[in-house]
Parts: sequence; C-alpha cells; structure tokens
Amino acid sequence: MSNFILTMLDTSGIQPYIFGSNRLQENIGASELVYRATTLWAFEALAKANFKHNVLKPALLDWDLDPNRAIEHDATLDAEVVYAGGGNTFIIFRNLDQAKLFAQVLTRKILEEAAGLTVVAQHLSIEWNNPDHRLDMKRKELLRKLGAHKQARLPSMPLLGLGVTAACESTGLVAVQTNEKLKLRKEEETRLISREIACKLRWRNKANERLLHYLEPLPSGTHFEFPYEIDKLGRIEGEESYVAVIHADGNGMGGHIDRIGERVAKEVDATDVAKFNREYVKQIRSFSQEVNKAGLAALGAVVAELDKAIKWSKDKKKYLVSDKVPLEDNLYLPIRPLVFGGDDVTFLCNAQLGLALATVYLKAFEYETKKEERNLRAMHACAGIAMVKMHYPFARAYALSEQLAGNAKKFVREEAKEDCSALDWHFALSGLSGSLGAIRKREYERSNGDKLYLRPVRLYKKDDTDQHGRYWIDGIERVIHEFQNDEKWEKRRNKVKGLREHLRLGPLEVEKYCFEYALPALPELIAGEKHGWAGDRCVYFDAIELMDHHVPLKAVEETT
Repeated sequence: MSNFILTMLDTSGIQPYIFGSNRLQENIGASELVYRATTLWAFEALAKANFKHNVLKPALLDWDLDPNRAIEHDATLDAEVVYAGGGNTFIIFRNLDQAKLFAQVLTRKILEEAAGLTVVAQHLSIEWNNPDHRLDMKRKELLRKLGAHKQARLPSMPLLGLGVTAACESTGLVAVQTNEKLKLRKEEETRLISREIACKLRWRNKANERLLHYLEPLPSGTHFEFPYEIDKLGRIEGEESYVAVIHADGNGMGGHIDRIGERVAKEVDATDVAKFNREYVKQIRSFSQEVNKAGLAALGAVVAELDKAIKWSKDKKKYLVSDKVPLEDNLYLPIRPLVFGGDDVTFLCNAQLGLALATVYLKAFEYETKKEERNLRAMHACAGIAMVKMHYPFARAYALSEQLAGNAKKFVREEAKEDCSALDWHFALSGLSGSLGAIRKREYERSNGDKLYLRPVRLYKKDDTDQHGRYWIDGIERVIHEFQNDEKWEKRRNKVKGLREHLRLGPLEVEKYCFEYALPALPELIAGEKHGWAGDRCVYFDAIELMDHHVPLKAVEETT
C-alpha cells in the first residue's frame, strides 16, 4: 500500500504585509514576495533539498507542471506539485522527513529574502489505495488542519527598538539602513528603512517584470508604463485627487472545487480509489491552471481597453483617457495591478476610472471562463471598489474594497439567488468612520429606514422582467451617461445635484422640485417610476453621486 504525505502551504497576514504602508513601491515588492514564496521559491526549495520533482522550468515565470509524471507510478519522483499559486501550494511527498526538510529549506529562504512574511505549512498522511482516503476528502481535512494551525499560532512580536535605535518610517520597526541604494530616482527622499522594507524594495522591479511578462503582448505601439508611485495615477488639474482600490474575487470557488470531486466520483469506479486520486490530481490541477489563465487574461483585457481609450490632446498637450483623465508625465498608465493570478485580483487606478475598469474585468472574467478550451463551468466574480483620497491609509482602503466585494457576494447569494457577477462601491469624500453598514445607515438611509442607494448591483440586467433597477450595464451606468451627456441635462447639472438633497426627503419632495424647476422626465431605470423612489429604495441617488466621479472608457475611434 502506497503511503504519501500531503503538504499545504498558505500565506498568513497578507493584508497588513502588502498594504501596510502608503508607498506604492513597497506594496508592489510585497506582492511579489508573496507570489514567489509559494511558487518559485517553493520549487527552488525542492531543488535545494535534492528532490526529484515534476516542475518544468522551475526558475522561470512560465513554469509548468509535467502532466506525465505521477508519484505513485514514478519511483524516481520525490515530490509532486499538484498546484501552486494565489498564496497556496499543494504538494505530495513520499515521506514526512522529506516534507519537513522542504519546509525547513523554504523557511530559511523566506527569512533571508522576505522579512516579515508569514507562510504556514501543514502535513497530512494519505494511503493512496485506501478507500477511506479519497484525495478530495483528505485535502479538505488538510485545509481544516491548516486553518486551525493559523488560528492557534502565536504571532511574532518583533523588538520595536531601544533608546539608541531609529525607527523605520513605514513599519515602525528598527531601521537597519537607508533607502539610498534602493531608490528608483535620485530625487527620491532618503529615509530610514527596516529589513522588511528593504526586502520589499529589492523585489519591486521583479514584480514589474512579472506583470509585463503576463500581460504580453502589450497593446501594439504603446510606450506607456505602470507607475511605481500613487501620485502618478493621474491627477486632474484643479480637482482633489482620489484613487480607487479594486478587489475582485471569483464566486463560490469552494463549490467549484467540491464539484471536481463529485464529477470524478461519477467518472471513475468508486472502488478504485487510486484511479480516483490520480484523476482528481489531473482535474484540480487543470482547474487551478485554467482559472489562473482566465484571471490573467481578464486583467490583460482591462489594460487593453484602457489603452484603447488613450488619446493625445493637442489643446492640453497631454495624453488623456476618454478625453478626461491625464497620463502623468505623458507616460504612466492610471492603473497599477498589485495582486493578480488565480480567481482574485487587486489593482489601483484613478478613482474616476474605478467603476469602468472593474466592469471590464468582470465582463472579461466571465468571457474567459466560458471559453470551451478552458473546460470550466461559466464562472462569475464580484468586485468591490473603494474610492478614497490619494493618500488615505492603504490598509483601510483595501479592507473596505474587500468588504464591498463580500457585500456584492452576499447580494448574489441572498437577493439575486443565482450565480452572476456583481459590484459594490463606496466613495469616501472624507475619512471612513465605522463599518460599511454603519456608514450607510448614517449617511445613506432616511429616518424611516428607506435606503438612498441601490448598490450592490448585478453587472447585467437579469432579463426583461427585472424591474428592480439594480444592475450596472444599461442601468445605473446609462442613467449616469444621460445625466452627463443628454442635451436635456447638460445645462442643468446644478439642478441635478440639487435633486440629490430632495431625494433624501422622499418622492413628494422630488415631484415638487422637478415641477418647480420644470425639469424634464428623469431617465427611466424602472418602468413607470417618475419620482425617484421605488418602494423603500431610491433610484437615482447612486447615479447623481457618481456624475462627477465616473469616466466611462471610450475608444479613440469614438472620440475622433
């Protein structure tokens, strides 16, 4: 009977590690370290331990897993990587000593190269031919053990310094050097940094190489670059600058993985557990790889659509996105992907492009997962868009975007009641005080509990019977477009903004306001609705709030 050891790697405390400072260079480097710790460095650890493994081109970004090598059939194989990426790695070892040696070698690498990063490992034995040891069930058991381990472990408490030490400006930890030799530009401020920040800055450029590698080929003829500084995301002259933090995550990924086990159980003789386990390895590996490709292709679509909307303005002598958002120094794209690969993505962009770019990503993710060659079920994702002032604390902005994405997922489960793409957003004109629910109750609800907002909303209208108005494409987005561009409203922008305050007072006040100023009929979102309210939900508040903060993508052909 073949006995093996299952090993799972997972990163812990990623949010504070990546988003712990407002210096974009550090965020970029931190994201790269997270990626490498569970992919390239894991493969390097296998090699350093002198293990034969199934990783092809393990030192390169286009590494792959050999589908023709199986640990139960190949006696020369010491370790088989089932999948790797997204901060999570699953490996089968021949014995526990090998698994532990691998963890030791990888731990040393992380301590040396990625100070401050926490990676957790857990091991579990499996009897490959035992009917009670189906791999899908053992994987679930391993994940439970890993989760318990992460909860039980005591967080490290680094020494914050003594009376004779100086503090790092980003982390508050003991400074060990200055950033003098790690500057991108000579004019950058010289400052004290800790080992953690030094590690992040050293890997910053490799992060850019990986981004460009995965997004190749870039749109033809483009000479633009991704920024390393938040201030390069495109400031509009005379306006206060905001940045959007966008987090998108695939819906029900756990369910998709569960269905792999169910599908294999139908395809393979249930009594032949060895055959089941091998087929499960093939299918979960393929699933992981294809979802990763779909996510990267969707991100590539975002950059391509952004590039199409860039046009040179002779009057302003600047490159502009949709004739509005400038490219800083006529060079930097107003977007910076931070976390990418797998079913989730996090990127920053100019806030006025936040909803437009999030929408492109959601549409592209749906399209990519539906491709026949991917052999995936049609998949959807939800996005959270947090629009905050340029130098608002990153960690809190990311937490808000994650909460908004979760809110959209809750809407899909409890209100849409079918799998679909959805989005939620929040525009913070000032700071954020309290939870999202508390903010919306305080600022977006009437005293009787009626809600001024429709969000979260579906990406697309469900069908012609959908009369709730809670969809973005051809819904709220169209209403914004009419308020911005329809000749009936072009010269009435102040009246439209004034309507927002009357919407707070209810439908009778809206009717009175529209009559008093002889306003035309409001753009139709819900058939027959004329006074801005449908039941306990306000129809137009979201659209009016976004009028000055949403720039749709317009291809150059449309603007010439």
